Order: sequence, then structure tokens, then C-alpha cells
Amino acid sequence: MNNSSQSSTLSISSIPPSSFQNASVYMSQSSLHDSIHTDPNSPEVLKQNVQIALDHVARIQALAHNCLHGTQSAYQGGNSPAHTTAELAALMQALRTLAEFLRQTGVGAYPMPLAPESQSASSVPPIEQQLIDTTAREVQVLYERLKRIQESNTVAVNLLGAADTVSRAR
Repeated sequence: MNNSSQSSTLSISSIPPSSFQNASVYMSQSSLHDSIHTDPNSPEVLKQNVQIALDHVARIQALAHNCLHGTQSAYQGGNSPAHTTAELAALMQALRTLAEFLRQTGVGAYPMPLAPESQSASSVPPIEQQLIDTTAREVQVLYERLKRIQESNTVAVNLLGAADTVSRAR
């Protein structure tokens, strides 16, 4: 088991972090070049941006796994705290890069789909009508709650006003 975890760590660590940063710079440059010719709000651009975000998430997951493994085996021989520190710094940078990418592209405003291997056959993304129905129910619940609060406030104001009137009449 230890060999398999080391081999997965080696394969993940063999990808230089700079290649992802260079890829994001390249993608942003090509996006700038292509934005002249394509609509930035088109479904194709959204699909590309979601795929890039999913690639970032996969990279973050790998870095987080490496950090966890480095932390758990910190006191075992042959582990370098400097390597774990570097992995943690790379993880923090990758998180900042992902957050900035999500902010710039607007993909962060949408729910992220599950990874294909974690999706079961029964879990399918909701269709538009289901989302509309769910939103309508949530809005109705919030409206009813606000209506009850306003009715309670009206009763409280009337009671306070009646008590004030009685005390002034004396």
C-alpha cells in the first residue's frame, strides 16, 4: 500500500506547478484573442471555462492530497517538511488562482458539476423546470415567513399603541 501511495505521489508531483500556471496564462491569452471573434457569453465559452475550472479543481485536489499525506507522515523518516511546505504553498496559490478564474469568468456563479467518476447513474443534473420549481418554492417560503413577521410586527405595534393610549388616559 505504501508503494502505491508513493507512486501516485510521484506521478502527481512530477507535474510541475508552473505548467498549470502557464496553461492558465495561455488559456487567458487565447481567450482574449478568441473573444474578438466569439461571444464571451456563448455556451461554448462557458463549457470551456467550466472545463478549465474542473482542471483547476483536479489540480487542487491532488495538491490537497499531497499536503494531507505529507502532514500525516511528517514524523516518519525520509519525509521533508520543506517539500510539504512547498506543496502547501502551491495549494494556496492554486486556490487563489481558481478563485480569481471563477471571479473573472463568472463560472463561480454556477453550481459546479460533480466529477464523472463520483456521479452515480441516478444522479443527473436538474433540468431548468426543476430549478424554476425549486426556486419558486423557496421564494414562496421566504415570502410567507416575511408576511408572518410583518403581521407579528403589526400586532406588536397595535398592542404598544393601545397600552400607550391607556396610560395617557389615566
